[in-house]
Amino acid sequence: MKRRLLVLTAAAFLLPMASADAQWVFVARKAAQRIHHMTEGGVGGQPGYDFASVVLEAPADRVFKIAHERAQKNHQVRILMADPVARRLQVAEGDRTATLNVVELSEGVSQLLIAGRSRPNEPAASSQIVAAVMRICAELGKTCELSR
Repeated sequence: MKRRLLVLTAAAFLLPMASADAQWVFVARKAAQRIHHMTEGGVGGQPGYDFASVVLEAPADRVFKIAHERAQKNHQVRILMADPVARRLQVAEGDRTATLNVVELSEGVSQLLIAGRSRPNEPAASSQIVAAVMRICAELGKTCELSR
């Protein structure tokens, strides 16, 4: 009888946690591979900014490794800073800069965030930022699409 009560008590505590984990997995899968994008135009000759993020069903270290390797192979950009431990990378192309962060959401699920700066009096480099996210998705074997 004590054993049965112990099992029921453990189940009562663990089932809500399992349910919460299952809901998190459902939400992450629903959002996965959908690129969220936002631009902030420059005012009065100031540079504009461009942001993109995507949740990927891939380990954070793998996402960062692919992004870093792509930056190293791209002769049009210079790597200003690379921190594999923090999964942070900063690159420049001419006078434009972009920073990439990869955040581990859970085991095998990560979020890729890229923020870029455009030149003064020029539209934000949204196509370049989104294109960079798309290339990383393709390298991971993921089909990403722009969220509406």
